[in-house]
Amino acid sequence: IRELQQALHLTVLYVTHDQEEALAVSDHIIVMNGGRIAQQGTPGDLYEKPQSRFLADFIGDANLVDGELTTGPQGAAFSAGGVAAPVHADGMGAGPATLAVRPHRLRVVDAAQGVLQGVCKRAAYLGSRIEYVVATPWGELLVFDTDARRARRRDDAVGITFDRDAAIVLPR
Repeated sequence: IRELQQALHLTVLYVTHDQEEALAVSDHIIVMNGGRIAQQGTPGDLYEKPQSRFLADFIGDANLVDGELTTGPQGAAFSAGGVAAPVHADGMGAGPATLAVRPHRLRVVDAAQGVLQGVCKRAAYLGSRIEYVVATPWGELLVFDTDARRARRRDDAVGITFDRDAAIVLPR
């Protein structure tokens, strides 16, 4: 559909419930929730900058953690389960917040190196990646790790880390 639309220079309205398909064939997407526009924009904007918990969960996989945002001279930090991590908050004020982090933006590291300490609850080798479920103070997190050479096993103590730019802070 995308190739035909571009070759013929057509405007096409495409309705789908398949989020990956929508991302692949669209220049602009409108996401509806309960008959209302939840957000609209480019596929990249909707995936990388969702404006709500609904959008973060609806478009792609996301780990969603409820907690508190604090701000100070050194920047913003998100805390939940007694563990804080630096984040970019894009002008949000301190208070209740939800942190959304895509599974491919998290990294499994040695326990001593992680922002979060955890225990590997599941490891599934899928060829191009290993999918982990890691129990942490922030709850169970889904992690897609492309480094299959250092596979972790069930019940291994691990750390979880991520770049502060990889986390999306949302109002709660």
